Amino acid sequence: MNLEGEAKFSMDVNQLWNSLLDEGILKKVIPGCHELVLKESGEYDVVLKLGVAAVKGEYVGKVKIEGVDKPNYYILHASGSGTPGHVEAKMHCRLFETDDGSRLEWNCDAEIGGTIASVGNRVLGGVAKFLAGKFFKDIQKAVKSASIESPVDSAINME
Repeated sequence: MNLEGEAKFSMDVNQLWNSLLDEGILKKVIPGCHELVLKESGEYDVVLKLGVAAVKGEYVGKVKIEGVDKPNYYILHASGSGTPGHVEAKMHCRLFETDDGSRLEWNCDAEIGGTIASVGNRVLGGVAKFLAGKFFKDIQKAVKSASIESPVDSAINME
C-alpha cells in the first residue's frame, strides 16, 4: 500500500524537526500510543493499541530513523506485529521552510498482513490517512514553546 500527503505548520522548520523527534511530544500525539521508549541506538520501542473496523488489538514494534539530512529529510522505518497482524512501513519525510512556517511532505510504502489485511486496502488507506492527519494536527497543538531540544541528535548521529 502506498500513501502520501502533506501537512502545514505555523512553526519554523527547525522547531518542526525537533518536535517530530521529541519522545515526550510523540507519546502524546501518536494515535493509540501506550508506550514509546527511545533507546541509545536512536531506535524507538513502541506499543500501540489500534483498531480498524472490527479488527482491534495491540501492536509491539520498533521505529528507526535513517537517511537524516537535518532539518530537511529523514526516512522512518517502522515494523510491528500483534494479534491483528503485522506491518512493515518505510516513510520518506521532507521538510520545507515556508513564508508562514513550514511544510512536511511524506510518502509511505507499507506492507500489511494478517487479519488486519482482510479489511482491504481502500479502508486501510482511508484510516491511515486519517490517522496521519490527526498526528500532524496534534503535533501543531502540542508545540507551544519556541524551542525544543531534540534528544536523539547524538543517538542517530545527525550533527
